[in-house]
Amino acid sequence: MNLKKLGKGFLLSVFFLFFGFSTISWASGSGFDFGTPDFITDIEEDVFAQTSEVTIKLEKRVPRSPENSSSVETDQGIVSSSQDLEDYEDMEDPFAGDTEDLPIMTDPFEGYNRWMFGVNETIYDNVLEPVARGYRNTVHENLRLALKNLFSNAMAPVKFVSSLIQLDFEKSGRVLARTLINTTFGIGGLADVAGEEYDIKDVNEDFDQAMGYHGVPTGPYVVLPLFGPSTARNVIGRAVDSLMSPTFLFAPGTGVSVGITVEEKVNAVSFIVDDIKQLEDSALDEYESVRDFYHQHRHGLVKK
Repeated sequence: MNLKKLGKGFLLSVFFLFFGFSTISWASGSGFDFGTPDFITDIEEDVFAQTSEVTIKLEKRVPRSPENSSSVETDQGIVSSSQDLEDYEDMEDPFAGDTEDLPIMTDPFEGYNRWMFGVNETIYDNVLEPVARGYRNTVHENLRLALKNLFSNAMAPVKFVSSLIQLDFEKSGRVLARTLINTTFGIGGLADVAGEEYDIKDVNEDFDQAMGYHGVPTGPYVVLPLFGPSTARNVIGRAVDSLMSPTFLFAPGTGVSVGITVEEKVNAVSFIVDDIKQLEDSALDEYESVRDFYHQHRHGLVKK
């Protein structure tokens, strides 16, 4: 408490004491007994005077009642019971990712990154988002899911090699089993028979995660044209993954390869276009929100 506030509090205390004692004297002389006012009782309990040394103690009293004794004010409102408080504390941020042992990611190219982020956002807002929304409203969800399964099944070489590099033979076996079952019984991977019928979970591994597993640092943060958030390590990982992707190995030409990549991107965005909009609307600094979420998300994948 600063001196100005202490001085004001002391003057108010003296005023209230004087007013209270005057009221009591008047009431006693008139034959009426109004009793000691409540606020004087509270002040008398907290103001002490000593002859050798004057000590003033002012405390802010907050009345408590059984109804609000455990209330806690939060950004989401008032939590008024211990049970509600426990429920609130158990809530998890779906965008938080895995922050355990999260290393610091440097951003030395922030000026360029913010500029490129703005360029990508302009392309997304004016091209990709309208196309993705129109695509979602036109193409049935079952077909979009089938295409998503197909693209996931086609990336089996990337998942298999990355799992082997990490010496994770369990994941390598799952990749082989899923690829064999879905390619054979799932019409080339359009249906996820392995997951739905045999409960063989999908594997999300790439060369970037393999390097992270062996301790290769992420390097500086960088925003790539069209591709968006990345790191120095992720750029290398993307390059290696592309060499093992079917679009690079089997596409008859560059045009077909680009067309397949665009279709995959539009199809993927069609599932999360509303989530992206919600993130944009809620973020105070969208650039920092995307950067931090990307860093936490990729770190969580490496830790799994």
